[in-house]
Amino acid sequence: MNRPKRIVCLVAVTALGGCSIIPPVPDDYSLPVREILQHTACQLQAAFVELNSDPQYASFKPTKWLISVKLTPKTDSEINGGLGATGKSTSLSGTKYFNNWAFGSVGAPAAAVDAKGTRNASITFKMTSKDLLHPKEKLICPVESPRIHVLLENLGITNWLTRLVKAKNKAVGSLATFDAPTYSSEILVKFSGNGSFTYTFPFGTSFGALSGSYDMDETLDITLSPAGGGGQISVQTLPKGGMFEDGPDKVVVTSRVNAEEKLDNAAYQQGIINAIRNLPR
Repeated sequence: MNRPKRIVCLVAVTALGGCSIIPPVPDDYSLPVREILQHTACQLQAAFVELNSDPQYASFKPTKWLISVKLTPKTDSEINGGLGATGKSTSLSGTKYFNNWAFGSVGAPAAAVDAKGTRNASITFKMTSKDLLHPKEKLICPVESPRIHVLLENLGITNWLTRLVKAKNKAVGSLATFDAPTYSSEILVKFSGNGSFTYTFPFGTSFGALSGSYDMDETLDITLSPAGGGGQISVQTLPKGGMFEDGPDKVVVTSRVNAEEKLDNAAYQQGIINAIRNLPR
């Protein structure tokens, strides 16, 4: 088998191997789920204890909130490689003529492979502010862990919520209510490497290049939604036939949008916003 054919076969095997480069979900050292969840619960508990203990935060109604904690790890991997060769051949060493052939060039290999893989995962934990204020099982705070992770540092959720309440009280007072506060933390880690070679032999050269990257993106989303079932609202219906002189009385109906659905919608919306923000520009 001549050199060009051998190179083609090698690249084909490499391309088939690219089917297995889908990266795994980050392990417990890169993503300590237990510690992150426990630390987040401790941070939320500290925030609601402060909100519930000071009368100036009464408008926030600290005991009446549903909370969603969503952890979304994403990993990407990519491998790029290329090979090429140049040379000349002659059947007689003393002949005046010979054939030159090229299989790509050093700047642009004739055979290349580009393989990419992505792995996504997510988990959502739900809790209530009432349970955080009066837990059936005491939370162990602060969290002790041998692993160092950025999501185990101070999240700043207490400062954010107290600032929101103070701003609302001073700016608009009772004219506004709290709907769905959200809080996100994200860490992006990227590893990359590359290499190349050029081998010169009596009748030409062979060359190749290989590069790869591994990206790890971990997002922690905290979403709050007011607790309570669907409330009652009054609606005015229109009469049949377009006769609007003596319309019917207002009818009281019950809203079907409960607190759980509202929390899920708010968390889903925040996920879409995060995905849009991470689009390549």
